[in-house]
Amino acid sequence: MEASIENNKALLRAIKSKQIMKTSELLKFASNNYQIGLLAEKGEITSLGAGFYSHPSIDPFNAYILVVAKYYPQAIISNITALVIHKLSDERVDFVDVDVSRDQSIRNKIISCHRVPDSHLIGVLEMNFQGQLIRIYDLERTLCEAYKIEPEGHIFFKALKRYVSTGQVNPEKIKLYDATLKTKVLRSLMQELADG
Repeated sequence: MEASIENNKALLRAIKSKQIMKTSELLKFASNNYQIGLLAEKGEITSLGAGFYSHPSIDPFNAYILVVAKYYPQAIISNITALVIHKLSDERVDFVDVDVSRDQSIRNKIISCHRVPDSHLIGVLEMNFQGQLIRIYDLERTLCEAYKIEPEGHIFFKALKRYVSTGQVNPEKIKLYDATLKTKVLRSLMQELADG
């Protein structure tokens, strides 16, 4: 019994310092999956699903992003998830959208993987997110993502307005992305700037 309590303390220290861990990593401290399940049931650790756990102080959305950064470093955060991280949208995110090259694949219940041509993997930057580097599209490329989701819808127009309000408008970059991605963001941006 004492060994189990000591194991629990070591496990809780480990997850607090690492923020997120896989079941296989937790099993170095716990004697079995049942013990991990009990800690999750008590709220001492949080189950994210798909074999990942986080410290309970971490917001689940942030924990999902940290899972991608730590365990899938080749993935590029995209789509609605990138919009939310860049504060171009406040849509609800139930899983993390990522882009990977067509010759790669990620299978995980907390990730929606989009396999895209290498020529579309442009505008990627590394960004510090809660102490972890993530790969994510830049603002302009993320705006093109919004256009691809809903060319004439509220997600795109809300993102466009928020992008313009940053005061960091880069029409040349958008023109380049429009040509590569077959989007028409520049036209909408010019109209928004003219109306503003």
